[in-house]
Amino acid sequence: MGRRGGSGSGRGGGRGPGRMGGEKAAGPGGDCVCPDCGRREPHTVGVPCYQKKCPKCGAQMTRAA
Repeated sequence: MGRRGGSGSGRGGGRGPGRMGGEKAAGPGGDCVCPDCGRREPHTVGVPCYQKKCPKCGAQMTRAA
């Protein structure tokens, strides 16, 4: 028979918040920042900021907003 109708013919049509309640990844760019001392480090693709330790004070880093 062939293809079905036009775009969005699958379940849900590709709309909605998606995985994890609509949270979106911050993307490949940006910085990780230390909440204690304020030091900034470039974000490494594939390594979440919360897995990095601040090289200055050793605190767990977070993603800069």
